[in-house]
Amino acid sequence: MSDLRWPMLAVGLAALVVVLLLLWIRRPRSAYDGVLVAHTERLRALPRFRALARREQLVTAVATLGALGMATGAILLSARPARPVVVEPDRNGRDIVLCLDVSGSMDRWNRQVVESFRQLLDGLNGERLGLTIYSGLSISVFPLTDDYDFVRSKLDEAEAAFSSEDYDYFVGTEAVEERASQTGDGIMSCLQRFDVEHDDRGRAVVLATDNDPLGQGIFTVEEAAGEARRDDVVVYGIGTPGMRPERATELADATATTGGFMSVVEDTGGVDDVVRGIQEIERDRLRPIPTGVEIDEPAVPFGIAVAGFVVLLGGALLGRRR
Repeated sequence: MSDLRWPMLAVGLAALVVVLLLLWIRRPRSAYDGVLVAHTERLRALPRFRALARREQLVTAVATLGALGMATGAILLSARPARPVVVEPDRNGRDIVLCLDVSGSMDRWNRQVVESFRQLLDGLNGERLGLTIYSGLSISVFPLTDDYDFVRSKLDEAEAAFSSEDYDYFVGTEAVEERASQTGDGIMSCLQRFDVEHDDRGRAVVLATDNDPLGQGIFTVEEAAGEARRDDVVVYGIGTPGMRPERATELADATATTGGFMSVVEDTGGVDDVVRGIQEIERDRLRPIPTGVEIDEPAVPFGIAVAGFVVLLGGALLGRRR
């Protein structure tokens, strides 16, 4: 059912039309309005006169009906009829950066993570994915994109590299000084992969690491988690079974401060459940609130105005016939 956005305008225009109509009906008549003729009873009794009179009345009625239809349609159009609808926001508005620690001890676990993400591509619709790898330094394998064919090809390349230890794939992640598995720096680099800020898109980093750093990095894990929290980015950690307890606790506490969590990938391939759980939690966190909007619906009043014009034109043509 349509409502009027500006109902008072419709009321005002309708009142104006009524006033003008009353002024036209009650206007003072002059001698030029007609010729006074006496003794017209016999003329009015003639069949031809009666037929012409009925025809004139019909023309007047048709023209009046058409004019009223045009006026009604124009008034309704000016008041902007609209229909309220409820819009469901995009439930798949997420940007996810897969952030992989590619130090030598992570090949086996990264292969499982990449394989699971590749298998889950068929269930995605609207999410954007990106891949960044790091050790002493970070490089972006591909930026955020929803081109899933491209993403699948790149994940296939990554899985093959982790399976065959293709060292060319990791060129650019080794620092000049002896540094590796710098988790804090890796998180900070992955946070920079979000190209623009979207208030209506969730942002998450999926981090796979054993959190066993070598050397001194620029940022600590706590500092990187604080930056993620300020940027409203949720960090999910995927650790390895052999992590040192203090390193596992550090990563778990850091991810928790961002609203995420840490899980440990096992030999059984449980990373599949981890990734699905991440998506479900992110979907719940981003559950949108339906909003009401109004959509203009000019079809009905426009149709009334056009119909009125057609009727008025028909009355004019009928009046011109002899």
